[in-house]
Formats: sequence, structure tokens, C-alpha cells
Amino acid sequence: MEEVKVRFPRERFYVMRTHLDCLPCFLRQALEAARMATHNEGIQKKVLNSVLSILSNISAQASPPEIAHLVHLRVKSITGNFDPYREIKKKQNEMALQYESTLSSQIAEMSDSLKAAMMFSAVGNAIDLAPNCSIQDIYKRYMEMISRGFAWDDYELFLKKLARSKSLLYLGDNAGEIVWDKILVEEMVENFNLEITYVVRGFPILNDVTVEDAHFVKMDKIVKVISNGFDAPGILLDRCSEEFLNKYQRSDLILSKGQGNYESLSGENRSIFFLLTVKCPVIAEDIHCKIGELVLKSQLNRGLSHHRDEYR
Repeated sequence: MEEVKVRFPRERFYVMRTHLDCLPCFLRQALEAARMATHNEGIQKKVLNSVLSILSNISAQASPPEIAHLVHLRVKSITGNFDPYREIKKKQNEMALQYESTLSSQIAEMSDSLKAAMMFSAVGNAIDLAPNCSIQDIYKRYMEMISRGFAWDDYELFLKKLARSKSLLYLGDNAGEIVWDKILVEEMVENFNLEITYVVRGFPILNDVTVEDAHFVKMDKIVKVISNGFDAPGILLDRCSEEFLNKYQRSDLILSKGQGNYESLSGENRSIFFLLTVKCPVIAEDIHCKIGELVLKSQLNRGLSHHRDEYR
């Protein structure tokens, strides 16, 4: 059957734009990436000056992933290192794999193993390059947070959608947490008659997952893995590959991990569920949750009826 060329309208009913609060984060990311790419302070300073020029001319309508793409493209161009995070990503994956068997066994013993796997996948989204948020910290936090549940909880709605779906598109986010994604994918494969496709970035960007990471943790042994064809830390639909766009258009259900994917897809009128840890005040305000809380939110539910605070 011939594939149909997918086109997406530019206008959306809601757009996640870049806030002023995002600008210091872009600058911090640029310096972090530059220091990973080179020890030459002169080059690092050149990176910062160049990124400051980008930030001073950005469009007010641009989404954070669009700006991040430009920032890291500039870092790569100036330093000549097109994957500064490669070694750190490998270490994150290796550390997460050490816990895979133990976590899988613990989750299997839970009364609702699917929800437990989803919650831990959300906690895994807090895996970060910062020293105060190591894989070991994530493991400890899980045991504390699973009893608290999702701050925004659309799990029952997700279950209903899942039971009626034949295909699911899983949008991955970061290295390390891909192992937690793998455990969740295994739960869904085991309990539902579902075709699952796992999506990674087209090229290295930050510590986001690529095909290399998916192969390293053996995600491709469980489900089909494809790239979105682009290197933004999110899903920019007008720049993604035809393969991805066809999957995106035809999948019955989409599970989207992380803040970057939320920032780029929160304006889409699709059956998308966002699974993440709230890590910045901009996202916290937009989702009506607090920093550090877990979120499972349906894109089609923009009200507050499933927000946990309403029942406190």
C-alpha cells in the first residue's frame, strides 16, 4: 500500500512558547555542552557569545525545543564535537541497566503492575546530568513517590484508550530512563494486543535517546524502533521524517515522555498522553502541578478535573 504524504496545519489550538525563564536554561545548557566538548575556555566563551546572539533574536512564538535545536547546533558547529554527551549517555544507560532485573521483579509484584511501571517511567524522567540526580537517587525516589501517585492522573482514561487501541507510538526522551521505558513497554506488550513503535531522536542532541541508545539497551529486541529524523529535544512535526509522520498520523494512541516532547506537542489535537516529571517552573505553571510531581496527562483533557490537588 502506498504511503500517504502527511501534512500538518500550522495553526494549533494551543502553543507552548518560549518564556523569558527559559533563556538562562539555554545559556546554561550551552556552557555545559561546550565544556563537555572541549577544555578550551576560549572556544567555550565563543560558544556563549554566539548563543547570546541567538537568544537576543529569537521569535516570541518559537517553542523551547526549536530554540534548543538552534543553540546546540551552534555548540556543535563551533566546537566540532557533534555528540558531546555520548560518554555520559553510555554511563547513564549502563547504570540504569544494573537495576532493570530488580525493578522488573518488584513491579511484577504490584497489584497494578502497569500503573507501577508507568509511575516509575515518570520518575525515571528525572534522570539528569546534574550530580544531585543520579540513577541511584531515582531508584530511592521511586520507593517514596509510588505511594503518592500521579499529581495529574489520567491513568483510567489511558487504560480505556489502550484497551481500544491496536497501535501505540511511544516517544522516548533521555538516555538512562530508556531502560525504565523498556520495562513499561514490556508490560504493555505482555498485557495488550498492541503494536508498539518506540521513537528516538534522529541525531544526537543533549542526552536524548538515539538509535544507538535503543540498541545498547536492547529496546529493538522488544518493539520496532524508529527515529523522528531530526535533532531537536522534542518533536518538531514540520521537520520530522516521512516515516515518523506516517506513524504519528496512523497510530491509535501516543505516549509522550518528557518535558521537551510536551513543549512541542501540547498544541496537537491528538490522542496523546504525556508522561513526565515536572522539572521547571514554566512547565509546572502550564500543567498546574508542582516541580517534582509526576504527571500522566491526556492532551484532550485541558481541564483540572484529574489534578490530585482537587481531592486534598
